[in-house]
Amino acid sequence: MFSLAHSSTTSENTENKINIQQLNAEFGVAQQIEFIVGKGNLPCIQINNSKASALISIYAAQVLSFKPINETADLMFISDNAFFQEGKAIKGGTPICWPWFGTAPDQGNQNDLKRPAHGFVRNSFWSVSSADVLANGDTKIVLEIEDSEQTREIWPFRFQLALEIVIGESLTLELLTRNTGNQPFTITEALHTYINVGDATQATVFGLEHTEYLNKKEDFIPMCQVGALTIAEETDHIHTDIKHQLIIEDPVFKRKIKITSSGNKNVVVWNPWAEIAAEMTDLKNDDYKYFICLEVANVATDGVEILPGSEYRMDANYSVV
Repeated sequence: MFSLAHSSTTSENTENKINIQQLNAEFGVAQQIEFIVGKGNLPCIQINNSKASALISIYAAQVLSFKPINETADLMFISDNAFFQEGKAIKGGTPICWPWFGTAPDQGNQNDLKRPAHGFVRNSFWSVSSADVLANGDTKIVLEIEDSEQTREIWPFRFQLALEIVIGESLTLELLTRNTGNQPFTITEALHTYINVGDATQATVFGLEHTEYLNKKEDFIPMCQVGALTIAEETDHIHTDIKHQLIIEDPVFKRKIKITSSGNKNVVVWNPWAEIAAEMTDLKNDDYKYFICLEVANVATDGVEILPGSEYRMDANYSVV
């Protein structure tokens, strides 16, 4: 396994750029898998196979782009104002919220100041565990991150987290949490995926009809979704009574995007709308019009407890139908 540093120093960032050659020598596959220096000098993986193209940031283990071969529009939304720098989350694509979703649990000590919203793996370098061309022509990338002295300062558990990414006619993400310590821990988690749409106000989400949800705008009051879901205002819902297949109908791009999942108890639907988008420095003022976050998640209850030596999987598949 070739590992990248978890530090945010400039010298180590320069070292990451140099190591692109080593990554290509160890894992690169001509005309299909190439390791490159991306925006902000962050190391990335460019995938081009017979079925799709994709761009994956090794920093944050984040799919920044996925486009099936016959599609003109990307399935992933990335803001032009997104930060591409160490220590910052990248606004768009498939950020991973882990081991907590939202505000960090209060530990009641000074380390709380170091605990970023949505966890620490979306602002960290991961390791490349494997990069392979499968027999069917798909491309499979496995990225990993494990506990370190720095992570244990703010979350005192031993773990190994792996993200398996398969690029083919569809995009598959499988997040695998392993408890490598001697005490149980509980996580909340989400694949905080930004789906690219032509106009969020014209798109319709099917699959959440008649499901219960907690409305963050209304102090998490339980509500029920009546009919298909549309976006006409700030939306921040945690659906607790879910099915594991969703469809986004996008009339502007003339396509339907199917999302199937397993291992998740919840689906989060988020769009910040105009006022909040204008307050976010890593979003352009009108960006809210061009994405819907549909997040496969375990966030609404007491989370997922993982015993020592055990593991837990959550996965999602994204395809155009």
